[in-house]
Amino acid sequence: MGGNHTQIKFILLGITKSPPAQTLLFVLFLLIYIITLVGNVGIIILVRVSPSLHTPMYFFLTHLAFIDICYSTAISPRMLADLLSDDKTISFSECMMQFLTFVFFATIECHLLAMMAYDRHVAICQPLLYVTIISSRVCWQLVASSYLFAFLSAIICTWCVFGGSFCGPNRIDHFFCDVAPVLKLLCSDTHSSEMVIFAFITINVVGTNVVILLSYISILCTVLRMCSAQSRARAFHTCASHLMAVAIYFGSAFFMYLQPPSSHRSLDKVASIFYAVVTPILNPFIYSLRNKEVKDALVKCGRRLFKHCLHTPMYFFLTHLAFIEVCYTTVISPRMLADLLSDDKTISFSECMMQFLTFAFFATTECHLLAMMAYDRHVAICQPLLYVTIISSRVCWQLVASSYLFAFLSAIIYTWCVFGGFFCGPNRIDHFFCDEVPVLKLVCSDTHSSEMVILAFITINVVGTSVVILLSYISILCTVLRMCSVRSRARAFHTCASHLMAVASFFGTKIFMYLQPPSSHRSLDKVASIIYTVVTPMLNPFIYSLRNKEVKAALVKCKSRFFNHWQQKKLVGIKASSCTFDYQGESLPRLQLHNRFHFKEAIVDNITPNTG
Repeated sequence: MGGNHTQIKFILLGITKSPPAQTLLFVLFLLIYIITLVGNVGIIILVRVSPSLHTPMYFFLTHLAFIDICYSTAISPRMLADLLSDDKTISFSECMMQFLTFVFFATIECHLLAMMAYDRHVAICQPLLYVTIISSRVCWQLVASSYLFAFLSAIICTWCVFGGSFCGPNRIDHFFCDVAPVLKLLCSDTHSSEMVIFAFITINVVGTNVVILLSYISILCTVLRMCSAQSRARAFHTCASHLMAVAIYFGSAFFMYLQPPSSHRSLDKVASIFYAVVTPILNPFIYSLRNKEVKDALVKCGRRLFKHCLHTPMYFFLTHLAFIEVCYTTVISPRMLADLLSDDKTISFSECMMQFLTFAFFATTECHLLAMMAYDRHVAICQPLLYVTIISSRVCWQLVASSYLFAFLSAIIYTWCVFGGFFCGPNRIDHFFCDEVPVLKLVCSDTHSSEMVILAFITINVVGTSVVILLSYISILCTVLRMCSVRSRARAFHTCASHLMAVASFFGTKIFMYLQPPSSHRSLDKVASIIYTVVTPMLNPFIYSLRNKEVKAALVKCKSRFFNHWQQKKLVGIKASSCTFDYQGESLPRLQLHNRFHFKEAIVDNITPNTG
């Protein structure tokens, strides 16, 4: 590659320069990104656990959901960070890697949409040969070939875009590293690169569109020859969902990439938002929630979950604890990992403040949840006859909601006390994230009152919840020692030991970190911080779950259920293949043309997903 690329840094100009608009867009795109992750992960899980959805159509849909997650993640986190940050610089290697992953996943999505169109074509136009043509082996071969071809396309396109010499301006007029805005910054001739990129885009975008178009022309001809109006309506309804997603995705892609480079304008950002942000959130709704089979699978899974043995207050609190720890570690770990690899460790004031706010919110919520779990164990062991009355579903929700509310108010006050002062001196934070003590050291104004307020709230949240836990376990200990059965005592101590282990690792490091005088803070603080921000969230799933007999039994049941479904699916596939072969070999030649169409309609009703 030409030029000294290791020293190059680009500046992403983003969507807008207006601060109020940036805040509004941040909230909007964050909500879209969260729904995208939840919706697509939900599709993958639902298809895996529902035997009725183990068909080629949903096999392709799970891969499409996975690609949408990766595809959105390649763009959205960086875009969200830039909406809050004043520093929008991105290194050459980061820009190149973002472009490579974006092209890779975007190309796979094109091929998957074409495969799904072909799957519908075979299901409707050749139902008797469906099991033979769209077999499990063929599905895997199609998907693997799409991944391979997409990877080769991404490598070649990335080389064409970033293989030239960058010696002029470094401002990318876009919210991510895309083809057209990056090519504008090249000093060398880009004609050959543009031709190669145009050729690959034509193959991947136009080629897959031709497959989709031919598939739907064939489907249309077949459906119009059907005698049953209900069959026609169901076939058209199924195809409408896929066509809607194809129109949104390929329409914006055509607009963006198949116009001359000189005609690119401000509307390109809107088109990019459609296919990079909007399409991944729409696909779960377009393909799944409008489909009767998926709705039925959701209802079945919901009933199965509500009948599950783990639906107790203890596991209700545990699910919230797991969610909090996912958010809690996500606030710290990604930035820490990026700083370990990057030479540029700068962080803007707004980013630092947002990191501290979210960290304080989730950490405070975790303190309250651990206290609630201790109280739950206290009532279960000390007042078992009143357990259902005291720890009711309504009480559980009230406790959790109050902990979220109080944690949010505490986090707002913490953040105001830490970042409400005047910063005029050094700007080096001696820590791996924006924590209270190292940030307060940089404040030029008097911090005594702020430290007193923070100490008071930390005492309430950390010491207060620790007192609740201590009193609960003193009461549990007195009750257990009065038990006559050795087995009952052992079970009670075993259940409590798991919780106490997590409490000791979390609260021990927090008390060490935050309840010592500010002057005595030293290098061990970083070790303590690593324990409660990184180690504790990793240990809690093992402490609370894998050491628990109920959870292990539930895991064994899920594993056996999945294995049985897989075996059943395999046997059904073998039987269906043999039946199709016998039918084609003996009976089909004797059918009249008119009867054959009626028979095809009946099979289409079985193969085409039921849609509501």
